[in-house]
Amino acid sequence: MRALESERDFGAWLLDIGEKKSGSTIQLPLQCYPSIQDPIHQLYCDIDFSSVTAQELKGRAILTVNNERSMVINNIALEFMPGNETVYKAVDMIMSEDPQDQLTFPGEFFNSLTPTGLPPYEFKMKIGCIIMLLRNLAPSKGLFNGTRLIITKLQQNIIQAKSIDGTETFLIPRIPLIPSQTKMPFKFKRMQFPIRLAFFMTISRKSKLLKRYVWCSMSRFLVMDNSMLAYQEHDLLNLFLW
Repeated sequence: MRALESERDFGAWLLDIGEKKSGSTIQLPLQCYPSIQDPIHQLYCDIDFSSVTAQELKGRAILTVNNERSMVINNIALEFMPGNETVYKAVDMIMSEDPQDQLTFPGEFFNSLTPTGLPPYEFKMKIGCIIMLLRNLAPSKGLFNGTRLIITKLQQNIIQAKSIDGTETFLIPRIPLIPSQTKMPFKFKRMQFPIRLAFFMTISRKSKLLKRYVWCSMSRFLVMDNSMLAYQEHDLLNLFLW
């Protein structure tokens, strides 16, 4: 009965927002402001990443506003994990035959860039960390863009990862990656693993697995019309702000 009451209250709250009855300021439910200020500890402190199960990870994720903030906080989450860190550096090269372009934009320039859809130049990983694919590697085996996996072995040019449910193991190589959209007048290529850390994900990357505890890290004001509507399918009362 209590769940039904909360759903009715939540529905009325959404309607007030949609009908602009809330004014210029929207007051979120009090439960969206927990006293615990560390979402990484809140979500993952009870997990042993060396033997984590699909049930333990189900519904746990942290959403953030943009790609840049996602990468920063993912690295903070990685430091929270036990174990030794392995660093993988990519190889960047300009896709231009013009010698002047090659002189003007050396590889070091591209090393500083991380366009949407590309892994970072310097990638830090640990065994047990959660990653997300950035490309469709093997759709027939369930390896789609956005698939989350768990690292089980780290080698120089290949990594081993298992599915979240632990039923399958995959080998992921370094591959050439070309950003689809950049503000530059030419393209460049990055040889790196087609993955990113996935403790934190951008709001556009949210999935229907997020039904249990979801933190939303917001460093600036954000209007989330489509995202807010999507959460009607889940339970926004388990959405926390950080």
